[in-house]
Amino acid sequence: MRYSDFIAGKRVAFVGACPNLTGKKTGEFIDGFDVVVKTNGSVFLASPEYNSDYGSRVDVLYTNHQFYREMRGEFHKFPLLGVQYLRMKSCKPDDLPVLRKMFPADIITQAIENVNRTVTSALMGCYLIQDILQCKPAELYLTGIDFFATKKPVFEHDNYQEYLPAYLPQRIREQGNRINKGKKADGHDQKSNTKFIYEQWKAGRVTMPDFILSEMLKIMGEKC
Repeated sequence: MRYSDFIAGKRVAFVGACPNLTGKKTGEFIDGFDVVVKTNGSVFLASPEYNSDYGSRVDVLYTNHQFYREMRGEFHKFPLLGVQYLRMKSCKPDDLPVLRKMFPADIITQAIENVNRTVTSALMGCYLIQDILQCKPAELYLTGIDFFATKKPVFEHDNYQEYLPAYLPQRIREQGNRINKGKKADGHDQKSNTKFIYEQWKAGRVTMPDFILSEMLKIMGEKC
């Protein structure tokens, strides 16, 4: 089945790896959606505590450059973990046929091009939202995100408090420590990324729980 047909007309939940769902026991609600989408290391977070808050399912996994580069040797495990579709920001041409023998895998080229027209230094969240919306879901519900409001403005060694502690595999943490050493500012324009999501919400294309909506409106300078 084409990915667009898998998504079309379905209630879809995207669950980010922000710690703000910890203790909220929303896992059963999340697993009640037709399709559950997660990113990167979320596929490895199979524990009772994680599942009770973030849901147990990963029907669709989106991966960024870094996760693909560092973890592609683990991709053969994904079908066993319930992943039905793999959507990637990048991939070596020789890898794509190999991945497609395991499950449907594609690079989200069109979504990336569309988002890059309006978003400065776009993050994976914007790309996956665009990619899903292009497939015309009945609903796209966003949760487990905080628009990187909890991220340290200046990088501190091995401080990734904006994510669940186990979300980043060790190889990625170590590479992040090397890449970000000495940086004085975040290279991404968080306000531009938040604005993209805000505009989708204003247009009625996405929904989200009230506490996440409040955080987004605060960043955008609006009252609830």
